[in-house]
Amino acid sequence: MSNITNDPDEVLNEIAEKANVFEGKEAIRAILREIFLSGTIGTKSLSRKIKMPIPTIAAIRKELEKVNLISREKKGAILTKRGLIFVNDVLGINYLESHSCKKCDSTGLALPHEAEKLIAKQRIFSERRPKPQTEIDQAFGRPITAIRRAYLMLENNDLEGREILLIGDDDFTSLAIAQLKTNAKITVLDIDTRLLKVIKEISEENNFHINCVTHDLRKSLAEDLTNRFDVVLTDPPYTIPGLELFLSRAIQGLKDESGRKIYLAYAHRPPKIQLEVQNSLTKLGLAIQQLIPGFNLYEGAEMHGNTTYISILSTTDSSKSLITLDFSGKIYTGELNPTIREYQCKNGHITEVGLTLETKNIEVLKEKGCPVCGDTEEFIRISRRKV
Repeated sequence: MSNITNDPDEVLNEIAEKANVFEGKEAIRAILREIFLSGTIGTKSLSRKIKMPIPTIAAIRKELEKVNLISREKKGAILTKRGLIFVNDVLGINYLESHSCKKCDSTGLALPHEAEKLIAKQRIFSERRPKPQTEIDQAFGRPITAIRRAYLMLENNDLEGREILLIGDDDFTSLAIAQLKTNAKITVLDIDTRLLKVIKEISEENNFHINCVTHDLRKSLAEDLTNRFDVVLTDPPYTIPGLELFLSRAIQGLKDESGRKIYLAYAHRPPKIQLEVQNSLTKLGLAIQQLIPGFNLYEGAEMHGNTTYISILSTTDSSKSLITLDFSGKIYTGELNPTIREYQCKNGHITEVGLTLETKNIEVLKEKGCPVCGDTEEFIRISRRKV
């Protein structure tokens, strides 16, 4: 790639192929534009803005460094002189201003001043959560995520006087809703008894009245939970079978009426997979009323760039559960797409990570440290392969 004034599509495609990017050349262009707009930007911030996994951003950054389009400074990636020429003159990107809403963090939801106190309290609640079980795709949302969800539901007339079902609640959204004191009736279904125990304890300590029910969604809903709720919120596994199962249970739990709402938190995916998501929603008879990118922020979840969107779905006359009986299929990422990843510590030692290995995930590796030198500060993913 000696001449960057050649066909820009060819340059971007080559980088995308070498970095193994599903999103293709448009992802490379978006990253270069964001670096141009920011001046200097770190990998995590870039991941959140572009809504791509951190390991993917890191792989792209390496390829851009190899062809001298960017360099790495203390504060992150910066365009080189060659990169600036490519962005300005070849790609035609020159507009420096961003018009995204900074007050609402581009969510379209400006939190009131009182939210700061609620977030602080939510942070105290969140500190009591047990370690996430990544084998069931747990990745804990940050306190602001739960508060945002609560205010979004309030704004959309889906809290006051409503009976709400949370299908899975490792983000403690039930506690955020309870903090708003809207007299909403809240029920939480979760397979993780550890989380339910903490939610129940906090609920009793704060007089929140949250109903906690241990339930494996692979089992059909009990009769007293069927056709009962006004609103459902769920953050399912980011797989198509997981999505269809959780949304099927959501439809089962909702009152059998058109216009009932489902708040769905889901990962930003490449267009091909997002099309599968849309096809699933069509089969379920659910209409997308609103979709807010980057709404949910997570602790960990590097594979999804620490962020997902929230989509507000509505039932229709065509809504139906695809799964009404017990389900025996695989729904979690590690079950459907088992992989082994290699991570390198700052001293160059390589450790394999995977659900079939002793070190199950990157969180465990960071906690235990490199098995050779004990380093816990920085790990870079250098390879990924299917089992």
